[in-house]
Amino acid sequence: MPYMAMSPDTVKWSVARPFTTEGTELTESIVIETNRLYSVGNFWGDDRAGRLFYDGDSGSPGYRHMTEGVMGEAHALAGLCVRIGDRLFAMGANVEAAEWEAIAQVPRMPW
Repeated sequence: MPYMAMSPDTVKWSVARPFTTEGTELTESIVIETNRLYSVGNFWGDDRAGRLFYDGDSGSPGYRHMTEGVMGEAHALAGLCVRIGDRLFAMGANVEAAEWEAIAQVPRMPW
């Protein structure tokens, strides 16, 4: 079975960084697209049908509730990606520190 070498630098830069980058880019995209969506304005109108579409009816969520849910979940996902990246980076740094600690404890040879 082939094995894959994983160094602390690989974990920090090749594994952690993409999570952080994707989370940051997703957050930026959410802000941009949310602003574009809100710039459209009140496209549903003020009549009864428009209010039902926007607010929902009889326990069914409307456009407002669904949009807020999607935005909230997208922000949560973006934040999760950033936090995963942060933790992976810390994990790589911790392994690196442990390796240096182990080296410091190796006894000196008396030659």
